[in-house]
Parts: sequence; structure tokens; C-alpha cells
Amino acid sequence: MSTQSRELVGEALALAARQARLDLGPERLDVVGPMINGIYAMLDTLDEVPLGETPPATAFDARWE
Repeated sequence: MSTQSRELVGEALALAARQARLDLGPERLDVVGPMINGIYAMLDTLDEVPLGETPPATAFDARWE
């Protein structure tokens, strides 16, 4: 399964900060941007994990029988 990597730069990064209600200036966005993109890179590696026939967590029934 191929996935497209996510990267926030420029106006997309500023928009994400505003949506998170963070008032960050351009110089702060320059510092935060690489950290956010690093987190996205780590999350993208999870998309590569082969799950096979693993059911989603919503299918788990925690009742004891």
C-alpha cells in the first residue's frame, strides 16, 4: 500500500496553527514546522505496518463470557 507523505509548509502550516488556536509568528512557524513534519513522518511509517486480517479496534468485544 503506497501512501503519500504529508508535509506542512508555508500557508498550510500557518493555517494548521490557526486551526489549533495557536498565535504563531513567521519566525516561530519556521521552528515548529520541522517538528510537525517530523511527527507526520513518524505517523506515516505506521501506515506501512502490514495488518493483514487484524480487525479494527471497534470490533473488539470486551465483555467477559
